[in-house]
Amino acid sequence: MSKGFRANRSALSQAAGRAHEHAATVERHSRDLDTATRGKVLGRGKLGQIVDKAVRPVLDSMISDMSKAMAGGHRSIGHGLEITKKNLDEAEGAVHRSLQNNATSLAKEGVKNLEPGQSVPGRKALRQLYHRRIDERVEELRSQGHGVGRHLDVTDQQLKDRLGTPVMEGPQHNRTVAKDPNTGYVRSTDKVDPLHGPPGTPGRPTPPDLYYDAEKGPPNRHRCESYSTAFKDNESYVYADEYARSRLDPSWPGRQVVEFAPSDAWGPGGHTGKFRGYYIDPDQPFDHNGAVNYKEVNFKNATVKAVYEPDGNGGFKLHTMFPEPVFKHNRSRHQGI
Repeated sequence: MSKGFRANRSALSQAAGRAHEHAATVERHSRDLDTATRGKVLGRGKLGQIVDKAVRPVLDSMISDMSKAMAGGHRSIGHGLEITKKNLDEAEGAVHRSLQNNATSLAKEGVKNLEPGQSVPGRKALRQLYHRRIDERVEELRSQGHGVGRHLDVTDQQLKDRLGTPVMEGPQHNRTVAKDPNTGYVRSTDKVDPLHGPPGTPGRPTPPDLYYDAEKGPPNRHRCESYSTAFKDNESYVYADEYARSRLDPSWPGRQVVEFAPSDAWGPGGHTGKFRGYYIDPDQPFDHNGAVNYKEVNFKNATVKAVYEPDGNGGFKLHTMFPEPVFKHNRSRHQGI
């Protein structure tokens, strides 16, 4: 077939020919053996005749029936290989005719011209086309809500900045880091919305405007819970959205929240490598240089939460989607919870 596939039709033809040759060889050996033994008594005297009558039918059957079965097996293999080659020829011909009949422009799809001997694009070209389709879908989702901007298209530093700066409490001479009484995590302020873009983005606001929610604007401060999380790649995000949409109830007209295990969308496995995220270390909120100290999120048993809003046309738009860690895999023994 084309360069994008591994089927070797010439090898299939050769293998089919060898199978038929083996069948002919088996039949020839069978005839030679039958000629050499037929009509000869298997033994001498009366005892030999008795043995011959008892064994001869079995021997003739073995020579004839087993040889026929073996030859038939080889011929079946040969026919099977020939049918496989025929099917491959027809399949590639159908693809080729489809490209011609539909006047498909590979150049329009960004696929380079076919190489000599190809009738369909190779694996590399198709993979590039696939990734481009994924990226286009991400751009569509970006326009639907803030999920892409806050939970996919963000740098690790943006995830950290979103957690803000730890709040200090207590008398001036004995300041301590404030903790959430319900979770034991660090309370923080001055959280930076990733939608403002990374440092250096044209038009990016400066403090204190930097700490306002990019969607709602002043006086709404940007909010972020204990974890700042995101997906690692576009493909994972698109597949998660596709699965979540399959769980939507078309009869319900309002907001819908879908929460699911990663294995529901991507198959068996933990899939922890598809996510990234941080939280402020509750045991040591600052390092020895006075900078905020972050810990990477453990995504063991994490879920994915997707929130959809009606799009006004009978469908739904993705408002946001993010991985949600499990508390017990990210708590410290000193949190007291």
